[in-house]
Amino acid sequence: MSYLALYREWRPRRFADMTGQEHVRRTLVNALLRDKVAHAYLFSGPRGTGKTTAAKILAKAMNCGARQGAEPCNECLSCREIDQGVSLDVYEIDAASNRGIDEIRDLREKVRLAPAGGRYKVYIIDEVHMLTKEAFNALLKTLEEPPAGVVFVLATTEAHKVPLTILSRVQRFSFHRLTDREIAARLAEVCRAGGREVGENVLALIAAKAEGSLRDALSLLDQCLLVEGELLPEHVYGILGAAGEEYIADLTEDLLKRDYAAVLQRLTEGVALGRDPRQLIRELLEYLRRLLLYLAGGEQPLLSEEQAARLRLQAAATDLPRLLAMLESIMKGDAELRYASNARLAADMILLEAMGAAPPAAETPSARPAPRIARGEAGSAAPAVSRAPASAVSGPAAPSAPAAAPASAAPTLETVQGLWPKLLDEVRGKKRSTHALLLEGSPAAWRDGVLYLAFPDGNVFHKGKFTQAENKNIVEEILSRLLGQPAALQSVLKSELAGPAAGEPGSAPAGDAPKESALSEQTRRMQDLFGEDIVRTTDET
Repeated sequence: MSYLALYREWRPRRFADMTGQEHVRRTLVNALLRDKVAHAYLFSGPRGTGKTTAAKILAKAMNCGARQGAEPCNECLSCREIDQGVSLDVYEIDAASNRGIDEIRDLREKVRLAPAGGRYKVYIIDEVHMLTKEAFNALLKTLEEPPAGVVFVLATTEAHKVPLTILSRVQRFSFHRLTDREIAARLAEVCRAGGREVGENVLALIAAKAEGSLRDALSLLDQCLLVEGELLPEHVYGILGAAGEEYIADLTEDLLKRDYAAVLQRLTEGVALGRDPRQLIRELLEYLRRLLLYLAGGEQPLLSEEQAARLRLQAAATDLPRLLAMLESIMKGDAELRYASNARLAADMILLEAMGAAPPAAETPSARPAPRIARGEAGSAAPAVSRAPASAVSGPAAPSAPAAAPASAAPTLETVQGLWPKLLDEVRGKKRSTHALLLEGSPAAWRDGVLYLAFPDGNVFHKGKFTQAENKNIVEEILSRLLGQPAALQSVLKSELAGPAAGEPGSAPAGDAPKESALSEQTRRMQDLFGEDIVRTTDET
């Protein structure tokens, strides 16, 4: 005998076997017991929640010759034929592929024929919202004056696309997403019947990933049961192509700490493992949703004990306004991510903007990030510039900075560095993503009205963002106002700074030196690899 998929093998055959949807089951049972079955129903709801299953059970119950109350016997010829899909009295029509007026006209002709063997002819039209306008109009005529002994069951995942003229002529039932606990309980029953022991944490994970669809959960379980030995959460994540709880928890921790470098590195690791950046963002949203539910209402997360304990610690380290701001920022980015030509870069920006979306929760001086020292390439140190947001630098401990330099005073690098916390604060008020990018750099040199903003050598991405007008203009406008004179911005890498004097007032990158330095470094590496007798430099003019 050929293998039968779990979702087909475990499809309910009686109303009592249905998981969830108690409101649907109770009403249909009462209609059968009182012999008040309507001529047309609309079953709407998410995929995999039992719409077609309920329609088939209803069809069996109406035509069963040995019905037990409202339940079909599942033994008579009519019940067996309907279960096997060969009944001449039950027609299943896929409106996605039979959506035209010709198909509905054909249906109208067949409707007039008497049932072949049972009491009722039942038409189950799946994805009915896919019918054309003309087809809906043709169907409307039949629904207005249905022949005796005919019942229509229309099923759809998008009830809002069904015309009001149709909705007004049917009894509507809304199928709900099943809860994770309902799905996990059903999966446990399936595993027990199959003689396979599966941990509750694994079943809870499968249920959560099914997003309310029992059919999806059974399909995923079917695939997971092919794993030999003990089934672990890691196997489920591997089958789904997901990053896993631990990875997402680590990423969340980096986000809450506002560790920009660690967040970008973590995303790099996920992509290196073959994970789609879009999938990583979706998993992050689901984890943050659990964090939100716990923080706002104390709902215990459906995670392993270790990960649940970690989530509770993360909840204690943040607050609701900050978490909501992060979620709003990431959700907005996720909506745009599907259209991004460069998903990796878009994911980088989503995470950076999320960290800049809200201030750290209840920061104390001891909890602030350590000051970052801007250093020249040759080791000269510029005055310390804190990576913490300017709003965190306040009170007596904050360095005093003038609101703006007098127009007559000649600004120096020290002047700019003294104004830097105020500039960061104003940039953040204008555009959070620019603020997040700006935190990775530091003012390294000032010359002839040009501020040289230096980034670590690996941050080519950040350097490039400040060649774009949308970021550069914001910084130049605020800096010019604070200094009381026009100021321009030039973004560079630290290796491009000119020697030991890079951090001193009045110094600047030295012309073509960065290009020559890069060329000599590249030449040296080539010589190390192939030998100096093969690799030589020549002057080309």
